[in-house]
Amino acid sequence: MTAGRLVFGAEKPSLEMSAAGRGALLNPRLEALDIPPLFVTAFIDPAIAAQRGQEALVARYPLALVPQDNHEKSITWKDRVRKHNSRIILLGYQQVAHETTVPGPGHRILRGAKDTYIRYPSGRVPDIARPPRKWPLFDYRKAEWQDAFLEACAAVLKSYPYAGLFLDNCTVFNAHHPDPIVREQLREALQQSLIELRRMFPDTILIGNSSRQWTGLNGEMNEGRLKALRKEGKSFSGHAQPEMDLFMTYLKSPNDNDLLRKRLKAALRNGFMFGAAVTPQKVLWFDEFDEVIDAYANA
Repeated sequence: MTAGRLVFGAEKPSLEMSAAGRGALLNPRLEALDIPPLFVTAFIDPAIAAQRGQEALVARYPLALVPQDNHEKSITWKDRVRKHNSRIILLGYQQVAHETTVPGPGHRILRGAKDTYIRYPSGRVPDIARPPRKWPLFDYRKAEWQDAFLEACAAVLKSYPYAGLFLDNCTVFNAHHPDPIVREQLREALQQSLIELRRMFPDTILIGNSSRQWTGLNGEMNEGRLKALRKEGKSFSGHAQPEMDLFMTYLKSPNDNDLLRKRLKAALRNGFMFGAAVTPQKVLWFDEFDEVIDAYANA
């Protein structure tokens, strides 16, 4: 076992990992991080009673995506997670494509920016449904959005000792505009903003939730697109190092073990870090994860 490697105890192995499967755990792209290929989406509000008391469970993971909220309760919650596991990598959540009322300094800056929305030729501002409402989409070509986005990301990184950012909806939706030429302009504008973000923070981990590979990011998250794992898991020369891709799968219930095993194996086989949940507000730990941790430590 490598000295200093983050190791958790293995209690109930059930994945029956082959030698080849154990070898897949040693993803050379993640060598600099030296962590098992597991992560958790812990979008938890400690002010809500039903979401409290999960800090130790979050801390079992080597990497966690967490809210950017910088109210005292949220900061204290993140501090408690880190107290359980001082080596955990925390990535702060930042929305990219649309406005949100999710609390935090970055989202507050984007809400305060003027003239950032895109418009159709008719003048209508397109939106996208994200419960509890529909949200107007940003125009990445506008200087107002570019300046606000970079300021927002900087504010989040300054607000807490995150290792980096999880950029949700880091993409151009078809709903952004009916004209494919305009959508390509939006992609290029977003790409340039991501390159500038990387220039500003050369050593920060940046992960985008996207099916597209972006220059300057460390990698992207694939949310449940099983058939795209092979394509999206290929190494990309434009990625920053360490190159890391995430595969997030949502289960119908915590007992959906067959789907969990199938997708875990597929993720590891294609070089992804793996996460699974029924909802990102409820953290789960599976017996299969114990075996991944154990196999990683002994691979």
